[in-house]
Amino acid sequence: DATNLYTATDVVSSASTSAEGVVELATSAETATGTDTGRVVTPDGLADVYQYANIYVDAGAMVSTDTNGADADTNEYATNDVNYDYFAFDTSTEEAVNFKLIMPENWDRSTIKAIFHWSTESGSSAGDTVEWAIKAAALANDDAIDASWGTQQVISDTVLAGTNGDLHITAATPAATVAGSPALGELISFEVYRNVGGTDNCAEDAWLFGVMVQYKITNVVAAW
Repeated sequence: DATNLYTATDVVSSASTSAEGVVELATSAETATGTDTGRVVTPDGLADVYQYANIYVDAGAMVSTDTNGADADTNEYATNDVNYDYFAFDTSTEEAVNFKLIMPENWDRSTIKAIFHWSTESGSSAGDTVEWAIKAAALANDDAIDASWGTQQVISDTVLAGTNGDLHITAATPAATVAGSPALGELISFEVYRNVGGTDNCAEDAWLFGVMVQYKITNVVAAW
């Protein structure tokens, strides 16, 4: 008889912070909101929300390569005395800088992506194209430091109307494979350069302020 049918909550009360009971599983969207007090988060739902993390590396933490290296400098934007370290990349010679990271232990050891923060020297024109590129390699104990890089990934960006007075932020590069066999605690070397052989047509130096590196999280962090 339909009048004698019961739901689970008719027999068992809903769970709370102080009592056992019936619960509803939270969706990924509900997990991401972070405000729902009536649903339970699952490992899968949590993984859907916390999949990626970023590391920003400023120009001040980079070094110019001895061979065709970009020039390091600092510019003051005079109205408010705002000072930015940068590397100036030539318009015709492919110049480069390096930096290195120990990636967080929860990195999944797979591909990375990069976003570049940049501007130009004075004289650039709105609509000019600048191309940035990045490549990386992982080094373990006893590996040769002078190791081959992974395949570079390139992203194009356009000079904005404010030209050298504006901050420019690229879209993300395609996924870049880190050369070697990345493992826990290894040193990851990066090379960044201006890809002047592509569609880059800006006649002025491109100024690199920093790079944001994105990586995927899957590994559990263990105590040393």
